Amino acid sequence: MKKILMAILSLALACGIGVAAVGCGGSDAIVVCGREASSGTREAFDKVAANAAGDTLDDYSSEQNPDEAAEAGYVSGAQYFSSTGTLATKVAQTEGAIGYISLSSVDESVKALSVEGVAPSEATVLDGTYKIQRPFVFMWNKTVALTPVAQDFLNFLKSKTAQDVVKEEGGVSLTEGEARNDEGAIDYTAPTAAPAGDKKIVVRGSTSMNDLMDALIGKYCELNSSWVKESDFDMSLQGSSTGREAVDKDTTGNVIGMASSAEAEDTPRNYFNVALDAVAVVVNPANEISNITLAQLYDIYTGAITKWSEIK
Repeated sequence: MKKILMAILSLALACGIGVAAVGCGGSDAIVVCGREASSGTREAFDKVAANAAGDTLDDYSSEQNPDEAAEAGYVSGAQYFSSTGTLATKVAQTEGAIGYISLSSVDESVKALSVEGVAPSEATVLDGTYKIQRPFVFMWNKTVALTPVAQDFLNFLKSKTAQDVVKEEGGVSLTEGEARNDEGAIDYTAPTAAPAGDKKIVVRGSTSMNDLMDALIGKYCELNSSWVKESDFDMSLQGSSTGREAVDKDTTGNVIGMASSAEAEDTPRNYFNVALDAVAVVVNPANEISNITLAQLYDIYTGAITKWSEIK
């Protein structure tokens, strides 16, 4: 009995009685997880997470690089991930971890936090009360005419039918022209015959938009099943910056780029915003915290806060 009581006491001490730890195994230490520098999700997160003086993580990362690595810019020892899925998996498997992913990618394996007391949702994105948000953007080259097939696919992407897919995939639908940077959602009529020319369509860009694009391609192929199939699409997603680069280098007119951050006013590309999305701050489900401030996020990602017990 004495040995059993000692074992129970040892376990209790290991779990940190009297400390606001998330769980056993030293999980009071915060494991900082972020996306690589080319990520639109990171760009949206870094531009909003700020301290009381108004300094953002974007400002910090442009001046600091403790680990002296190309993808770095956060506190030394932070871990960087090349996709939404790999970051979410890390958070799901690590009690002390914190990260950020598309709201449409949040499932029961992670817990999304409220930020400044506001939970991420379609309503709070549309009314602007959830501050960490961004558009999902489709882009194409300004100087090269799209192939007939790429143009038809773009017409579909601009359509009301595509907006139905956006809703099904958990995105915040945009139909009005001003918000979209175009004429607004249009009607799409599938062609009665295959458009002329090569059917290949190249898709590059944001990993956060992977599931949405998969669903959109599936719907497009369903509507045009007599002449197009999913294997006609060459899709490789490595981040928003790679989508922009692919569009800029397009010489054949068959490239559709995707970015999960806003295009600049002086962009050299044609584009429209297909949806809005919240960047959800996620932790392991075992973490008892439910709300965090923008200043606390700044402090976590710059190393001023290193333990969950420091979050008040």
